[in-house]
Amino acid sequence: MQKLLLVTSNDGFFAQGEMPWSSMDINKLSALFAKKFDVEIVNFNYLIENFNDINNCVVLYTSSQRLEHKRYIEDVVTLIAEKNLIIPTLESLKAHDNKGFQVLMDKKYGLNLIKSDYYSDYTDIRSDIKFPLIYKEINGASSRGVSIVRNSSELEGEINEQFMINTEVIKRFLKKYIFKWKYNQRWYEYLEYAKKRFIIQEFIENLTCDFKVLIFGEKYYVLKRSVADGDFKASGSGIFSFDIEENELIKVLNEAKKFREKYVSNIYSLDICLTSTGPRLIEFQFTHVGPVTLIKSESFYSFNNNTWEKVIERSVLEEEFYQATSSFIDVTQSMKRS
Repeated sequence: MQKLLLVTSNDGFFAQGEMPWSSMDINKLSALFAKKFDVEIVNFNYLIENFNDINNCVVLYTSSQRLEHKRYIEDVVTLIAEKNLIIPTLESLKAHDNKGFQVLMDKKYGLNLIKSDYYSDYTDIRSDIKFPLIYKEINGASSRGVSIVRNSSELEGEINEQFMINTEVIKRFLKKYIFKWKYNQRWYEYLEYAKKRFIIQEFIENLTCDFKVLIFGEKYYVLKRSVADGDFKASGSGIFSFDIEENELIKVLNEAKKFREKYVSNIYSLDICLTSTGPRLIEFQFTHVGPVTLIKSESFYSFNNNTWEKVIERSVLEEEFYQATSSFIDVTQSMKRS
């Protein structure tokens, strides 16, 4: 049997359960994958210490919503990706809570993202942008760091809003005004550029809702999220429903299916909106996805015989994750052999 390393944080955490800080049942996952693999539960320290001995394994891990922890995970799995099948892939990992990288993936794969541009500095922004538009910080979930801006002054204000008094700022102040012999103006001018990455995205007028779609293997789960009064975004509103009109549902499911055909993953979390010109993607994730839409749903959808079929059945997160990931491994390894 092929070796499968089930990688957790040092405390046994494997993202995610119903909430971002809750873990899937790692023992249940281990038992499920043991049907097809020789499973060993390890942590990221194990990967570092045994780097040269890990070959031809399936390495199953998840990302983190703690930014520095995520960067650590990226460093570690990059070293073992060449000789093993890592899930999620490096691209899928980079896309997690990284709206800028999602823009780049859209340009590569044609994922139908709302028109977006990725920048590292205010001075790089194109001169022909049209307001209003949506400003988004690169990292963040549940609509954090997202705002509507109506002119260039508001945009510049959003970009500079995160300026904080920290130890480096204090050191710079002391060097500039007190310990002047230690201050190098050219060096600090150099450091001023590209202090904060961000994206600007087309503003969709009169948006009343969007749709969260989770895809686990062949199963699609759909949740409708409404925009709260006085707001412009549905994410984070807390107003949701599984009762969706059929014409909306079919459009959303078809868009999700197109996305899945363009980019291969074991699981997907897609935010989709319906515009006057058709469905568009708002954001997407492939790891550490919030599973509430699956857990709370009493049904799922599957595409059979060229039509969408609704199946009335509750789903168990760990079982669906296993089925989706097992199928992904089979397909991926089959493609490599061919």
